[in-house]
Amino acid sequence: MDSVVLSSAVRWLALKLNVAERVALLNALPMEGNIVTLKIVRELQNQLAFSEAEIKRFKMKNTRTPDGGAFVTWDSDFTDETKDVKIGEVAHGIIVEQLKMLESQKRLRLEMLDLYEKFVTHNHP
Repeated sequence: MDSVVLSSAVRWLALKLNVAERVALLNALPMEGNIVTLKIVRELQNQLAFSEAEIKRFKMKNTRTPDGGAFVTWDSDFTDETKDVKIGEVAHGIIVEQLKMLESQKRLRLEMLDLYEKFVTHNHP
């Protein structure tokens, strides 16, 4: 269950994200911006990142494609495994803005569709 929590005058969105959503969101986050944006993105990356124990347990692998691309795979037994992630208002705005930009540029990828629906279509906070 997703919920909004008020803490220290900052609204936090508490989400349960599965493995695919975490990977897709890590890939969707902006890689450039102003100092504030990049600090928030780094905090998000730290929350979304997989621990060494998770990588081993989920049997995650980074695989290269012949064209130089890469993708992450994991044991399908862990597809529904979730992690609680706290996302602040500004971080939420960064995610929504990035997903909308990718969609408007027709660069939204299929693996990002659930995230788009979760953050943009249903628009938490």
